[in-house]
Amino acid sequence: MSTFSVDSLMAEFAKDADHLRAFYSQRMLSYLASRSKATYIATAIAAIFSFKLYKMSRVPKNLKHIPAVSFWVFMRSVLSGSSVHERMSLVYPVLANSPSGLYLVPSRGGWGIGVAGPQALKAMFLRKACFSKDDFLKSDTFVGDKRFLAARLIGTQNILQLNGSAWKKHRMIANPAFHRHMPIKLFGTLCEKMMVQFEMDGDGLSPVNIQEMMQRLTLDVIGLAGFGYNFESIEKPESNNALLYNDIVKGLRTPIFFFLPFLEKHMLWAFPNRQKQHKNLDILHGLYDDIIANKRKVLSEQKERNEDPEKDLLTLMIEAGQDDPSQALSNEELREDLSIFFIAGHDTTSNALSFAMYFLASNLEIQKKAREEVIGIMGDGADTLYPTEAQISEFKYLFMIIKETLRICPPIQRSQLRGAEEDTELAGVVIPKGVLMHAEIYLTHHNPHIWKDPEVFRPERFAPGGENEENARNGLALATFGGGARQCIGMNFSYAEQRVVLAMLLRKFTWSLPEDSIHKDHLRFTGGLGFLTPKTMHINFKKRF
Repeated sequence: MSTFSVDSLMAEFAKDADHLRAFYSQRMLSYLASRSKATYIATAIAAIFSFKLYKMSRVPKNLKHIPAVSFWVFMRSVLSGSSVHERMSLVYPVLANSPSGLYLVPSRGGWGIGVAGPQALKAMFLRKACFSKDDFLKSDTFVGDKRFLAARLIGTQNILQLNGSAWKKHRMIANPAFHRHMPIKLFGTLCEKMMVQFEMDGDGLSPVNIQEMMQRLTLDVIGLAGFGYNFESIEKPESNNALLYNDIVKGLRTPIFFFLPFLEKHMLWAFPNRQKQHKNLDILHGLYDDIIANKRKVLSEQKERNEDPEKDLLTLMIEAGQDDPSQALSNEELREDLSIFFIAGHDTTSNALSFAMYFLASNLEIQKKAREEVIGIMGDGADTLYPTEAQISEFKYLFMIIKETLRICPPIQRSQLRGAEEDTELAGVVIPKGVLMHAEIYLTHHNPHIWKDPEVFRPERFAPGGENEENARNGLALATFGGGARQCIGMNFSYAEQRVVLAMLLRKFTWSLPEDSIHKDHLRFTGGLGFLTPKTMHINFKKRF
């Protein structure tokens, strides 16, 4: 069977339809005639698989007016685990021939439109499609079929995926949790625990697996701030719940199941590890259900005692329907919202913090300047202090560092899939009804036609009157948290958490990359599509006192 591998079939099928027919009549049929039934079945499966790939590779007639990357070259890059920089190098030449900033890219089961021009991005996020009542709506193509891991984890009945009045209901319920005073003291308390743990794990301060530490920190933050649940991940890193969750998220980053959904839909039996991830998700859903049930019990007991403690996100979501049953969320909706906030509050912020630590380790003068700002506001000394909400608003340079980090390393590479509800146009390009599209966040942030020397870490881009403000006049050149009414609801929460953690670390430590760091010359990322995640990152810390 080795002579009929998927790679060789893909290469042959990419040529043309005539070659495909000749291949089957001249080679495949004669081969099958001399083989067993089992071989026949296996080869038939390979043939179906390969034919689907061939059909997917063809650009539909109604999209031929939009520049396209090479299907086979792009897919080879993705499936081989090449770096995001290498993959983007395939796209920039295509964008050079697209004044609109739109291009065709292989997507889920076929082709989609990547939106990378600032004006087009702004229009997609802010403008009404066809100048009517409908937006470019979130598509459920990726999450609509519960046979897929992503669909089961993310779902469709939540603040991320819903559209129209249903989305507004979830947003209105969640808004108070993200527009009250930030849990600054909680951020500080957990950061202090993490800093103590630095010296207790492994070899102490040299080196620290900062990526793992940030994952443990942000897991505890979102658990306590969002749901009133303590994962105890900082002090108990081998927590079974954390390991389950990390395995599931790893599965989401497997590109082959995104581009070739029929493999998971019809051939799950052939992928034991994928089956295991589905079982782990069953356990995670059980945990979410337990958290919701326990929260309902606690709220009932507090009501009996006439207690009114500060409300976390889950409390607000549960209480929403008590006075107005039309606003009540079902257990499924609560679980799916829990899952969305869990992903947004854990993975994205932990990666953002890891990237910021890297850039400060690689740019010691910038680290020094940031430390001077923090000390000037908080004071210096060996004691552990938590910044106040008023103080974090004064960290102007630190905030510039965070924004520049998120420009170079947006934790989400591209937005969710959206679809045009009817034939329309975007940046002067005709978009046929039903075609899927997404914002190319990473690509836009690294486009040399938009940002000067985009690979250079330069926080001053975000100073008043700086490059960011100049770019804003021409559209949406920075889209880390999306834009418009559906901008990420947790943006300010994440910004506050990052400022507290970085300020406390700067005040207590200096740090640098180990000489043998795999990131010594440049950042290295794990494979996959969607999330931007660094490979294991170690950092050497040194106490200042």
